Amino acid sequence: MKKPHFLKNPVVFLLLLITLSSLTILIFSFLKLPETPLAAGNHLCKQRNELTDELGYFGKMMIGMLPEDLVFTAFVPSDKAFRRDLGLKSNNSRRINSLEDDDGDNTYAVVSRIMGFAVVPYKVEEADIRNDETASYESLSGFKLKIWKKERNGGSGLVVNGVETEKVGFVKRGKTIVHIMNGVVMDSDFAQSFASSAPQEDEP
Repeated sequence: MKKPHFLKNPVVFLLLLITLSSLTILIFSFLKLPETPLAAGNHLCKQRNELTDELGYFGKMMIGMLPEDLVFTAFVPSDKAFRRDLGLKSNNSRRINSLEDDDGDNTYAVVSRIMGFAVVPYKVEEADIRNDETASYESLSGFKLKIWKKERNGGSGLVVNGVETEKVGFVKRGKTIVHIMNGVVMDSDFAQSFASSAPQEDEP
């Protein structure tokens, strides 16, 4: 019986053997890929979305402007503070992702301006501030933030330029740490521009 031509050539036979072996290994590698990391990733994504929902309409908009792969600390006003101090009105039925979506009410522009005042490109957690110190940071817009710790009933919180936190380290999105504030961190000129026009919200 006559042998196939490629079996008579040892070089061709060796190359064919190596190719078949590589294909076999590759096929088995794909078949044995674990599914656990994907499931875990979906769980974390779901958990993150649930947490950010608690930030409120304007808080989610503000944090959504920041990239997740860089370190930031955001001192986000509560929705009540956004309404009370800046006169903004939330509309959960309308998504605002850019200046083009503002429809003339400047919501996106105002929130992005507050982001410039109230976000620093560093990690700032309560444990990073000692009880007897006032730390100084520069925000994304160059605004100076003075941060100190204040003791209160049942624990302590941070104070940023005189504005107290409602919740410290409330949520972490990617590498961003979020503190919920009982007011708006902004410079005096920007605050003055809203002082006469923002409606006052009655306390419950």
